[in-house]
Amino acid sequence: MNNALQMLEIEEVYNMPEEKRERFKVTDKDSANWCLRKIKALKQEIEENKRIADAEIQRIQSWLKEVTEPLERSIQFFESLLIEYHMNIYAEDPSKKTIKLPYGTLKARAQQPEFCRDDEKLVNWLKQNGMTEFVKVIEKPEWNELKKKVKVIGNSVVYEETGEVIDGITVQERPPKFTVEVE
Repeated sequence: MNNALQMLEIEEVYNMPEEKRERFKVTDKDSANWCLRKIKALKQEIEENKRIADAEIQRIQSWLKEVTEPLERSIQFFESLLIEYHMNIYAEDPSKKTIKLPYGTLKARAQQPEFCRDDEKLVNWLKQNGMTEFVKVIEKPEWNELKKKVKVIGNSVVYEETGEVIDGITVQERPPKFTVEVE
């Protein structure tokens, strides 16, 4: 909950005329601190709004789950009756893969087998049988280790031990990043 001081900070922001916003400049520590107070109050207002919204979302999701579960159980019941019916017809005549009815269609489709793999055992077997073409090897530079042994010269990266410019790395200078932290 916002306290009275925070509410005053927020009201002051909302009531500030547009022309005053455009003319306002931060010129000293007091005006900078004034801005930080406004940011803090506004961020707390956002968090309060999120908390309220989350509580409502949670309540609505709970209601939806409560009213949907019995309906889904009924759907599953009727689907199981239809599947059993279709399985019996299909057992008698395998050509009856599809049964069209006014409110829907019952379908039976062949499926590909499911492969349950233990990749570690499979890789070992492939290696033992000389089938390494079926083993995927991922090569990736160890950048954190390499970075300790390089230095930047201009826009190039040089390997310190040999002085050689490393191909595949360029340096792009970036301006300072300014951030605002509100206590």
